Amino acid sequence: MFGRRKSGSLHPEEFVARFIGYQVETEKMKDAARSSERSVAILKPKIPIGIGGSAGWFGGSAALPAGMAWPEQNGKKLLFVGQIDLSALPQDLWSGVGPRSGWLGIFLPAEWPPNPTVLHFDGPLVEVKGPLPNSADWTRAYDFKATNSFALPKWPLTVDIRFGHELHEAYVKRSTKEPSGTLLDPAYHPFDRETVSLLCTTLGEAVTEQVREIVRFPAMRKLRPADAAWFASQRQAVLHTFIRFFEIEGRIRSIGVLDAVEIAEFIEELAGLYAYDMRYLRNDAEGCAELELHDTRLLDAQLNGSELRSWWCRYEAGLRNHAMKAYTSMPSVSPPSTILPLPLVQRLEREWQSQTRDGLAAMGHAPIGHIYTPHGPDSPNEVLLELYTSNITGFIWGDCYSLVLLMDRQALRRGDFSKVMFDITN
Repeated sequence: MFGRRKSGSLHPEEFVARFIGYQVETEKMKDAARSSERSVAILKPKIPIGIGGSAGWFGGSAALPAGMAWPEQNGKKLLFVGQIDLSALPQDLWSGVGPRSGWLGIFLPAEWPPNPTVLHFDGPLVEVKGPLPNSADWTRAYDFKATNSFALPKWPLTVDIRFGHELHEAYVKRSTKEPSGTLLDPAYHPFDRETVSLLCTTLGEAVTEQVREIVRFPAMRKLRPADAAWFASQRQAVLHTFIRFFEIEGRIRSIGVLDAVEIAEFIEELAGLYAYDMRYLRNDAEGCAELELHDTRLLDAQLNGSELRSWWCRYEAGLRNHAMKAYTSMPSVSPPSTILPLPLVQRLEREWQSQTRDGLAAMGHAPIGHIYTPHGPDSPNEVLLELYTSNITGFIWGDCYSLVLLMDRQALRRGDFSKVMFDITN
């Protein structure tokens, strides 16, 4: 309908009628699929990560039969997305068709479009490291991402069995972000050399910016007398913070191995340092800068939009990503608190569990979002897998939607995964 124009253009009224009819049929198809009472499989991250078995994983390395060639498309090696243990899936998934033993391996090209390669294999497996997703179109860039070493975190999976109609009846957009804390809370403390360096760098940039602006801003803008006096009165305190901060920072960086007690003592020193929050709103009718000026402390919580808050946002995001890398890199250690400080682990596990109540992916269901590709029991296609955009996996599909892999039901019955289709929800 929307392809190349054929001879004999449609009359506008006929075009509109066909378009509306197509939309109506699509909505009927979606409603039928969403009201289905068939079993669906919700794939959730295993949290805590070091406890119990798993039904597969997303990210990390693949586990393939010995001697199997790494999958390619057009002469280029594909990137590993994950693999799923078919024996962990409900027996009546996809109306009971499809294999229930072995593994499904999911691979994608780095570049868009994400044409999938899905492999079904069985028997003894060996770990195989494929190419790294350094600049894939569908991966997020983490703070710990390095040009030649970025790898998606490996999340073991568990299977939660639900019914398709319940999935859509229960679906509600949820707020998943915990209220932001402060560095005074041990749940936000750095835990290794890299995160200590991250703290020193982000906070050092904020302190330097404070010194620069306390000197530069009055020279650049016309100020009201009271504001000019405020800037003049704050210089000494800000310069003192600058000197003291880099004295403390130098000592932190010079210690070879920091423990939690030493980190807490350094943070206590930083907490006493003076800072200010300045918001430039506009110029008034006389050309004077309209400002909001507040005295504060360097580690105090700041309101959204505060210039002083920007360092905290960068540090908190970086800390989370470093912690995720450590958390998912050593799942054999149980509990993970032996690797990371317990308050940090407990905070992040709550956050990750909240973010993934509806899983990281689903199988055999009707997608939450909209797709035109026919699916559901009244269509010839089954939803093989829907992968959600997720902060914890590092996947991002389209404008933060979902990647849906579909296949013909008869091909699924034969175990033929050679022609898997894809769609992106909206």
